[in-house]
Amino acid sequence: MKNVKSKICFVIPYFGNFKEYFQLFLNSCQANKDINWLIVTDNNDDYNFPKNVKKIDMTFGDLRKKIQNKFEFEIPLSKPYKLCDFKVTYGYIFEDELKGYDFWGYCDTDIIFGNIKRFITEEVLQKYDKIGYLGHFTLIKNTFELNRAFMLPLNGKEIYREILSSDENYSFDEEFNSSINNIFLEHNYRIFTDMNEAGLYTKTSNFKLTKMNFSSYTYEVEKLKRAFFVYEDGSLFRYVESKNKIEKSEYLYIHFQSRPMKVDISLDSKRYKIIPNSFDRLEVYPITVDNFNSIQRKHFNMHYFKLRSHNLVDKIQKYVRVKLNGKS
Repeated sequence: MKNVKSKICFVIPYFGNFKEYFQLFLNSCQANKDINWLIVTDNNDDYNFPKNVKKIDMTFGDLRKKIQNKFEFEIPLSKPYKLCDFKVTYGYIFEDELKGYDFWGYCDTDIIFGNIKRFITEEVLQKYDKIGYLGHFTLIKNTFELNRAFMLPLNGKEIYREILSSDENYSFDEEFNSSINNIFLEHNYRIFTDMNEAGLYTKTSNFKLTKMNFSSYTYEVEKLKRAFFVYEDGSLFRYVESKNKIEKSEYLYIHFQSRPMKVDISLDSKRYKIIPNSFDRLEVYPITVDNFNSIQRKHFNMHYFKLRSHNLVDKIQKYVRVKLNGKS
């Protein structure tokens, strides 16, 4: 096992503007130098792409043609957001680009990686066919068979045809609601789910972690803690103060989802603090019980209220459309 070193490549088609903290995402990729990323994009903004992140310039229309060439039925794919359902196909779509890799994967760019190999060890890679169950971080063994696993039937039905030929979003890439995970489980492939990711709950202005309960396939949200995250030269930690003690926990990555994050640090910072909703300079280090309260743990932000307002407007618009269609 000591001499085994699996080669990994994540594939990220992305079109339009990247998040404000995209360079920090790239920096966290760079720290995982044994892993590669392939970013397919039409974005020409000036970023410092590290050696292990290859950028392929491609329009959304050209990617759509590339995908269509791999299927005999019509692929509408009218908007980039629909690519979420196509993530599971990237091992098949980008088969030529992924030659020589042991695993390929898909992930999002609204995350900051910690030390990936600390959690996704060679032992895990050798034992499992699929690493992860969420759309923002998944790895699949790079074999002819598993690259086409999305085509396998679920409960006797080839659901991929319906999903890929529709413009609706099915969340085919994640969770356990008629997704790629259900297909893998039905066909006795092994899925590693102990990811230790820091998934942020969206419906609060604070940072609260949410995790799936695999006995019920529902998400559980932790109680609010006196805590903050720190990126430390390639590793991601959360410091929690409780009962006059400091608990330091390491994470695979932090996922921001729909949160806008302000960047108040130099883009080449090796150590910085991550709090709602900002990347900030860490006031003191090392962190102790005595100096914990001197560290700001949150900026005032309107995330929750903006989210509720957006959802309310969306509901009103849907209601109006239903009423208008009913009258016609």
